[in-house]
Amino acid sequence: MRYCFWLMAALLIGIAIGCGPRDLATEAVKGKVTFDGTAVAEGVIYFDNSSKSLPSVNAPIKNGDYLAKVVKGKYTVRVTAYKMEPLPPGTVGASGETEGRVQFLPPQFNEQTTLSADVVGAKELNFDLKSSPN
Repeated sequence: MRYCFWLMAALLIGIAIGCGPRDLATEAVKGKVTFDGTAVAEGVIYFDNSSKSLPSVNAPIKNGDYLAKVVKGKYTVRVTAYKMEPLPPGTVGASGETEGRVQFLPPQFNEQTTLSADVVGAKELNFDLKSSPN
């Protein structure tokens, strides 16, 4: 009886994997991310599919540059960027550090993003973020 249970479980898992989504062709999307004209030194860029029908993708930002493999489609884009700042006086990190990593971009570029992208092929997408709308 136990043998039949495991055989059925393996069969169902095999069917579920075989019936899942096929590999979707991705496009190389690269670009630069700046904030007030300065390259974002360290961060992450997120491509979230607007209809939720395609996978979301994220890629690291290093010295303003990123490279992501993204399926063709319309995306909401979020960007987080980090810098080191001193910890409050009298506060020390777990390893004795006196500085901590802080996300410094305004919410309109991450939690309340207004950014979007339409990926229709391999392309360059640059994001020049500004602290004020002027």
